[in-house]
Amino acid sequence: MPYLIARAVGWAGQGWRLNASRSARFWLLHLGLPLLIGLWLWLGYPGTGLDDLIVGHYFDPVTRHFPLQNTPLLANGLHSGTKMLCILVGVVMLGLWLMSFVDTRLRGHRRRAGWIFLGMLLSSTAVSVLKAHSIHHCPWDVVDYGGYAPHLALFEVLPPGISPGRCFPAGHASGGFALMAFYFGLRDSSPRQARLALWLGLGVGWAMGWFQTMRGAHFPSHTLWAAWVVWLVLLGLYCFFPPTVGKA
Repeated sequence: MPYLIARAVGWAGQGWRLNASRSARFWLLHLGLPLLIGLWLWLGYPGTGLDDLIVGHYFDPVTRHFPLQNTPLLANGLHSGTKMLCILVGVVMLGLWLMSFVDTRLRGHRRRAGWIFLGMLLSSTAVSVLKAHSIHHCPWDVVDYGGYAPHLALFEVLPPGISPGRCFPAGHASGGFALMAFYFGLRDSSPRQARLALWLGLGVGWAMGWFQTMRGAHFPSHTLWAAWVVWLVLLGLYCFFPPTVGKA
């Protein structure tokens, strides 16, 4: 335990030194822009009506249900399959970290592999914790789409007699967005690969969220907020416990 504490303090110290050398452009793009996006998601996005417009496209007003909700391709293949694939990526990173203690050829990848695994774990867990304590319901439970629950604003209070929906942010999509951990893990050593990893994580996360929207399982805003939470968790971890020792 004292060794682990010492290692954590050492990582944090390196993070503070690197943070002091980061450019204003870094903070603008990695923190300032996401905060502005979060403000827009809170105050601006609801007024666009995009949630209901997009979800309504997959809802059948005659039968009062989502026709794609239980289709095998979406419910099993693209839902369970993509989830397991993201878990597999995390397990591979954990395995690489463990193997680095046995195979000296992998020692140079130890810190980055461990960081990527930890980043994926913490960021997706943060979304899961928020979801577990959320009052918001999935579209298929909302009264406008054949359900029973009200469609609440972000900080609206749950009416008496209605149980919490526990459907916000999008937990499934967070597994895809967690792949953005590769962006931070590679950023300081391989910028080109890091940018590719960033777009891959965003694309996979958004696709996973969209599959759920087609089923009536999530509003698009649930997916957008999941990406926002994952990004900030990864950024915080990157700043305080850097995945590599080197230039910021």
